[in-house]
Amino acid sequence: MVHSAYDSFQILRDVPSRIETVAAWNSKLFFACADGSLRVYSLPSDRLAVGGTTLSRDEPPSYVLERTFPGFFRKGTSVSLLSLGSRNLLLSLSDAVAFHRLPSLEAAVSLSKTKGASSYDWDDRRGFLCVGRQRKVIIYRHEGGKDFTEVKEFNVPDVIKSIIWCGENICLSIKKEYMIMNSTTGALSEVFPCGRIAAPLITPLPSEQLLLGKIRSLRVPYQLVQTIALREIRHLLSADGFVVAALDTSVYGLLPVPLGAQINKD
Repeated sequence: MVHSAYDSFQILRDVPSRIETVAAWNSKLFFACADGSLRVYSLPSDRLAVGGTTLSRDEPPSYVLERTFPGFFRKGTSVSLLSLGSRNLLLSLSDAVAFHRLPSLEAAVSLSKTKGASSYDWDDRRGFLCVGRQRKVIIYRHEGGKDFTEVKEFNVPDVIKSIIWCGENICLSIKKEYMIMNSTTGALSEVFPCGRIAAPLITPLPSEQLLLGKIRSLRVPYQLVQTIALREIRHLLSADGFVVAALDTSVYGLLPVPLGAQINKD
C-alpha cells in the first residue's frame, strides 16, 4: 500500500546561482555553485538543539545564508564535495583535491599531484584517500591536522571512470569493465564488463560489499512506498536527521514520518 513515509518541505528558494553539488556537516549545508562560489547555510540559533538539529513535522527547518565564499572554485569546472565529519574537514575536488578546516573553511592543504583527477573515495575508518587521475591511482594517508602522506601510486591500462574502496582493496571502472586493485601491490583482477550502453556505476553496500551496475535499469525487489513530486533533482544527500534534495536553485528536505503516523487507521 502506498503511504507517506516522508514529508517534503522547501528549505531554500532562489539560490543566486545553480547548485552543482552539496555537502552537510552538523547543522550546516554547503553548496558549490556554478558561479564558482561556496555558499554556507545554517539554522538560526533558536532552532538548534544539543547534539543536532531540532526537527519537527509542524515546524520544519528553515535555513539562512551564513556566508558566501566567492571564487572558492574555478568557474566552469566540475565540482564535488564531501564532509569528513570525524576529522572536521571539507574535501573538495575541482582542479585538484583540496581540504578546508571546519567550521572556519580555512584552507588546510591542496594535493597538487591530484590535478586533473576525476574521482576519489575516502575510507573514514583508516583515514585513507584514493584518487583516480587519468591512468593513475594515488593513495594518501591522513596523518592528522593538515598532513597527508602519499602511500602508493599505480598505473592502470586506461582512464579511470570511477573509484571506490572495497575493504583494503580498490574497485575501479576503466574502459568498459570493472577491476579490483590490490592497494598494496597494484595487481589488477577483472570482475566483469560493465556493458556497452550503461555508464559504470559503483555503489557501496554494508559489510564491505559493492553493487556494480551492468545494465541501464535495475529491478528493485521492493514495493513502492511513496512518490514525491520533485522534478529535476540534481543531488540527494543524507543530512542531520533528514534528506536534502537539491534542485537547480532551490532545496527541499525530506523528513521521516513517525511510524505511528504512517498507519492508515480508516
